[in-house]
Amino acid sequence: MKKLVLLSALAFLISGQALATGHKRNPGVICAENQFITQLEFGYITNIQGGPDYGSSVLVHLSNGESIPLNYRYNANDRQGKAIIDALTLAYFSQRKVTLLDHFKNNCDDFDHLILPSP
Repeated sequence: MKKLVLLSALAFLISGQALATGHKRNPGVICAENQFITQLEFGYITNIQGGPDYGSSVLVHLSNGESIPLNYRYNANDRQGKAIIDALTLAYFSQRKVTLLDHFKNNCDDFDHLILPSP
């Protein structure tokens, strides 16, 4: 019996580690590559994935005509979102190209990763 419990616990730990490692290694999908930001929207945006999030939504309009919202877990009311918003604002005002990636579902309905290359 002890052996069965020990083997079950070991299998559980290994499967949990595999899931955690797989998530960390998700390379994401490029949703927009080397695009200028033409407009930024902040606030109660209702027509986006994740909804208005109590007025904390962010929507990025790009030079290729696409509009992609920032993932609701990384927007204006989330600590980690503030750095992304700062980088988006910097890219917008300095007219720098950005690359946006989606790691959450890999379907580009929103983005959670911003690359701001050097000029």
